[in-house]
Amino acid sequence: MTKSRQEKTAGEASVEVAEKVELLISPRRSLMAKSMGVQPMSASSMHSVISTIARQAGCEVLREIHPSRKLKTLSSADEATNIYKVRMDVDAAAALYQTAPPNVAVELDSLLSYGQAGYSPTFSAVFAQQPGLLREYHIQAQQVYFRIIGAKGEPIRDAQIIVESAGFPQEGVTNNKGEVALNIFAQSGSAQVRSLLIRPSKDFWNKYIRCPSLSLSGVNLVKLQPLSEAIPNFPNDTSYGWGQRYMGLDQLPDEYTGKGIKIAIIDSGADNQHPILDHLKNGIDVTNNYDTKSWAEDIVGHGTHCAGIITGQPSGSEAIRGFAPEAEIYVFKVFPGGQFSSLIDALTHCIELGVDVVNMSLGSSDSSEAVEQQIEEATQHGIACIVAAGNNGGAVQYPARSPNAMAVSALGMLNEFPKDSWEAQTVIPSTASTDGLFMPTFSAFGPEISVAAPGVGIVSSVPDKGFDVQSGTSMAAPHITGMAALLLAHHPLFKSTFQQKDISRVTGLFQLIRSLAAPMPLGADKVGAGVPKLFGIGSAFESAKEQARTGGTHTATAQGPMNALQGFSPYATPHWQGQFVPGGYYPADLAAANLQQPVAGNFPDGFAARTYGMQFVDPRTMGYW
Repeated sequence: MTKSRQEKTAGEASVEVAEKVELLISPRRSLMAKSMGVQPMSASSMHSVISTIARQAGCEVLREIHPSRKLKTLSSADEATNIYKVRMDVDAAAALYQTAPPNVAVELDSLLSYGQAGYSPTFSAVFAQQPGLLREYHIQAQQVYFRIIGAKGEPIRDAQIIVESAGFPQEGVTNNKGEVALNIFAQSGSAQVRSLLIRPSKDFWNKYIRCPSLSLSGVNLVKLQPLSEAIPNFPNDTSYGWGQRYMGLDQLPDEYTGKGIKIAIIDSGADNQHPILDHLKNGIDVTNNYDTKSWAEDIVGHGTHCAGIITGQPSGSEAIRGFAPEAEIYVFKVFPGGQFSSLIDALTHCIELGVDVVNMSLGSSDSSEAVEQQIEEATQHGIACIVAAGNNGGAVQYPARSPNAMAVSALGMLNEFPKDSWEAQTVIPSTASTDGLFMPTFSAFGPEISVAAPGVGIVSSVPDKGFDVQSGTSMAAPHITGMAALLLAHHPLFKSTFQQKDISRVTGLFQLIRSLAAPMPLGADKVGAGVPKLFGIGSAFESAKEQARTGGTHTATAQGPMNALQGFSPYATPHWQGQFVPGGYYPADLAAANLQQPVAGNFPDGFAARTYGMQFVDPRTMGYW
């Protein structure tokens, strides 16, 4: 029994407080049920099962989630589709999992995580790992004062200060005077402070100092470098960040803006009061009863940063252009507090709205069958899901490791950030290429990685009309999302062969993106096919525009290798595996292949038919990422 007890004393009743967990109970629907060889449950049977569970002691049905009315096209008339969120005792939850029939999934409604790559302290939990080493320590606390200023001596408010000394890192935020006081702890005989990190909220570079020499009696003054010093004339005359330039966005004519494509950003909201985001008009706050206004209140700043990369629209003197400034944007706010159920809600709305591309700069160490089914349904409706791989420096997180999503890892560029910034600490020297590209310490890796994109030292919009430097796979994924929108809007493939919004369209898009990347020596588990680039793609866009003007057609030939006019990089040959998309474009050496096979095979970006029975995480041993 996993319960805490209050000891019973004479004349007193004992009190038991049971640990509660939140679960998702979902039917395995048509596609997943078929892959597992089970019969889908009927809606009436599912309702009866939930009614029975609800009557159990300590169980509460919190809500019923309706995935999408459009799912009727993929499910039988009486097939169960609704997902139920319940709260119950942990032991009852374990029993429910163990007795669940094969056509029902029971799993934890795990928390999602978001954000730029985090600061990782160097200490380890010695006591937790080796309790026998516990001994008396002499810890002394000393209050230390900091003042954070800009280049002209102006105070910087709302800057986060993180000091690593003995025990847990100490954190604080500067006031209007740029000042903050922190308690510093030190062990006898050890260095007092191991590191100092200052993260400004906007308009300045962060600063990372190893083993700083701090005054214990006076005020420690730290001066931050404004973005305008490292980026001349910023934000004026600075239309493109280093990542966009590296991917070739600056080489495209300004007329290619992603117009006509619907992009969903599932994140912490997006501040449409920012000058480059004031064209954002549509959104839902999943965390606030689906409010249609509070989605624009981004207290985290993460979603606003991602939105700037994807769709920033220069306004007056404010520069920074996103990949698709004229795309139709839908913002779904799921943070703070986002769970798998929040993600299901957001994806449901994406299907209803007919979204083309979804950006998910979020993840969890846990997997979810309920979420997986929703991503699969979205894919069947022609929605491309592009997901950040994760910032744990280890295995790819979920949903990036979904076979139906495109997982994006991060790369950095030397000399695109100050030497005393946190970004400089992420460089792995052995991975640096001759052009300065490197693999950062935080980027997740594994066979699920499809492509890589710029994700270190990325400048974009943040709330309160500012700009900030952030790093993480969360910044890399929006680069690919923006590129995907441009390809869908302007490439001839999506005016003909992949015009229909279905799984073939998503598969074709993912294959095209991968084909635009050149192989890299870092390895496929780190960067997938590499970094896709738009160099030369303009001729294909021009071809599509001419086709639309004349009413002609654009077809592939098998007479020679594919060239940039037909949409593929002149220096990269696609290496596709498995079955092919009927009518798709292929290089000449694949021209003889049988292209009449159905689109259901083993593609490099996923869509593989595989067993979906994801391992249940016992709620008594789980942890959140």
